[in-house]
Amino acid sequence: MTPLPPPATHATSGQKVFTTGTHRVRSPEDTWELIRPRLADFGISRVADVTRLDVIGVPVAVAYRPLARTLSVSQGKGHSLLLAKISAVMESIEMWHAEFACPASVHTDTPALELALPYRLEDLDQHTGSLVHDGSPLDWVEATGTLSGQRIPVPRDCVRLRSGTETAWEPRGLRVASNGLASGNSLAEASLHALYEVMERDALSGLSARPGDARRNLRIETIDDPVVTPLIERIRASNVFLDVALVPNRWDVPCFAAFVWSEDFALLTAGSGAHSSSSVALSRAVTEAVQSRLTLINGSRDDLTANYAHVLRGATRKPARDPRAGDYEAAVASYRHAFGDVEEELRWACRAVTDLTGHEPLAVDLSSCADFAVVKILCPGLRNSTRHVIPRPDYTTSSAV
Repeated sequence: MTPLPPPATHATSGQKVFTTGTHRVRSPEDTWELIRPRLADFGISRVADVTRLDVIGVPVAVAYRPLARTLSVSQGKGHSLLLAKISAVMESIEMWHAEFACPASVHTDTPALELALPYRLEDLDQHTGSLVHDGSPLDWVEATGTLSGQRIPVPRDCVRLRSGTETAWEPRGLRVASNGLASGNSLAEASLHALYEVMERDALSGLSARPGDARRNLRIETIDDPVVTPLIERIRASNVFLDVALVPNRWDVPCFAAFVWSEDFALLTAGSGAHSSSSVALSRAVTEAVQSRLTLINGSRDDLTANYAHVLRGATRKPARDPRAGDYEAAVASYRHAFGDVEEELRWACRAVTDLTGHEPLAVDLSSCADFAVVKILCPGLRNSTRHVIPRPDYTTSSAV
């Protein structure tokens, strides 16, 4: 596939016009009308509603991309079916861009020590036991400093998603992942979404499966939020266990982990979310936990076979709650950040990351059309050890009481 022509401009102003469970600069209806005619351009053959494969009823959709180099099916969730469809399609479009629209290298087979980088190569996401070092020959693409606007090289392998069928041998090194890959109605919206994901993964990397870790478990009945409460009521009405925890992080940004479980599908599935708005962060965590469950029910991920075996073994014990769980309103009372403009919010988030790590976030623009943006954000110095697994302690142990 050949990438589409490069963009001229991206969408509109940074003013938020939609804030139900997500903050966007276009209405969902306008976004869908822009992307729906272009699905075939990105190899998307079908978008399906899989909500009713589960008993919960929180909208979940899937987008199919048969010629993908990586995942052929992308999931999406939201407060409405339209939002779920947009979520699934945009995730699929992000993956297409990372596979097929990665910029050409500005340096080829060049070691980091020749580039005078403003960050350390070891501060990028790498496999344990990585053999990559400052003298390793790498290909580099150009990123933009999100605060300075400076052009900064980053390894192409941190941006491009490659097929698992590629057979060329390479030493264990930089980790290829979709963390920090996001799309949006504008470059600022996409960059903000990507940056919150990177911050979220950093926060989750501090969790463990031991009771007494840093999380702050919350009593579900104390959550009174006009956006999230209807989701919670739907889940509980379906006789599905729901647990929520506030995850501490290095920026004091609302970040949540959510878990769902039921006797008829006895596997604890998790979701997470981070955002300046506690309502948005919690909404993302809860809907993602439901989406993760439907991913397993739908059977759309061939790399999750161990989870199916767990269900077949009949592990039906209901998870125990943390007896020390606290009040939601008290937990989120200190969060005061509010933004009406995504560009202002992006600058704030970028400064927060820069102040912590000493390195500004680096953005690689992957966009291929003027209607929406796709970006990959790299944050040297931040962690990503979760690999899509969010640990939860066993609160039936005596040490949890």
